[in-house]
Amino acid sequence: MTTTRSNNTPFWLLLIGIVLILLSNSLLTEGMFLDGVTYACISRNMTIGLGSFWNPHYTQTIGNVFHSHPPLAFGLEALLFKVFGDHWWVEKLYSALTFLVSGILIAAIWKRTTNRPRMAWLPLLFWSVMPIVSWIATNNMLENTMTVFVLLSVYLMIVSYQRNNKLWLFLGAFSLFLAFLSKGFTGLFPLVFPVLYCIFDDKRRWIQGPIDTLLLMVTLAVLSGVMFLAFPPSFSYLKDYINIQVIGGGLHEATISTRFYIVFRWLGQMIAPLVIVSIVLILSKLKTKVFEFPPDKAWFLIFLILGLMGVLPIMLSVKQSGYYMLAALPFFALACGHLTLSTVNILMLKITPNLRKWMTLGASGILLIGMVLNVIHIGKYGRDEALIEDVKKRIAESDGRTIIEIPPEEYTNWAAHAYFMRYGKISLIPNTQTE
Repeated sequence: MTTTRSNNTPFWLLLIGIVLILLSNSLLTEGMFLDGVTYACISRNMTIGLGSFWNPHYTQTIGNVFHSHPPLAFGLEALLFKVFGDHWWVEKLYSALTFLVSGILIAAIWKRTTNRPRMAWLPLLFWSVMPIVSWIATNNMLENTMTVFVLLSVYLMIVSYQRNNKLWLFLGAFSLFLAFLSKGFTGLFPLVFPVLYCIFDDKRRWIQGPIDTLLLMVTLAVLSGVMFLAFPPSFSYLKDYINIQVIGGGLHEATISTRFYIVFRWLGQMIAPLVIVSIVLILSKLKTKVFEFPPDKAWFLIFLILGLMGVLPIMLSVKQSGYYMLAALPFFALACGHLTLSTVNILMLKITPNLRKWMTLGASGILLIGMVLNVIHIGKYGRDEALIEDVKKRIAESDGRTIIEIPPEEYTNWAAHAYFMRYGKISLIPNTQTE
């Protein structure tokens, strides 16, 4: 057991170091992607009494009642503002926590599906090197929260089948319900998991999968009905969300020139993991003359198909962005982990104590570099430096007003609206006076 732990130590150090390096430009710096600042404003406003859970408030002039997305992520982030107060780093902390919890859940799923729990660094490495994962980890996107509940739902369903206990399946349905309340329909793709599990499990009849999926769907419908009865405003909220975002946006608000956009973005995310897989195959050929395909191919195929089910349906919408598929990426990482597990394990057995010592030293150096890079970025801007500085200056000159005028040509700078509200609780209107 000690040998197994020490063999994995350099890889855990390397993983943490790589993650810190990838996050260093944005983790401890001011500035955030427009959507993340917007969601931070809504969450903070909820904490100070501007808006409520079922009637979120953005600004007095834009999104006075914000029903463009489900409210759960706003409510959860508001709890952090309640605990820590109104500081620019609270949304960064919330975003980083969702990233950390997602990593823990990936490791938990790995532990449930392999006999090498200490090698959880393997799928986590595949996951962390996907470019959009590190970008979104500090940009406070709604997909961060949704990913947590998607991973939790799959974990609970795995426990349900391994323990032959339907209670865990119902808990998985509840987690899917929370995923929907975080970002919407893109969080429901794990509904297909029971079908995949029962197809690839020789001990179960395939028909059990569709039955369990139907059970999940019925549970979601019941939970929705209970929510509508207990919280009447939730019905009009979700109706507005569907009209604005699903029908209005998904069918008419085109942001891409081809429906294959999301596939191309997914392929871009898979470049680094596939490079690592290739390196493993080359090392295996050089060192062992053999490639060990996973003895249990089922989990590789389950996670691969599950990931595709989280990406391909996005093609139905004409409104697409790369981060829409965030919740599906951990399953591709798990698939890559299962694909290479046996081969990596064989290669690790060939690591001599002396080589392991040097590997640990090198990995520690990478970890140290990651820590230093984060420290030297403290107090700096990760993005939008000029805009934030200008906003802060104009807030100081606003004499406590909650609505100020700006030139019409600046009014469509949506990032300005976000930062004015975030730093000064100020809404903007265009100055229509002519000289």
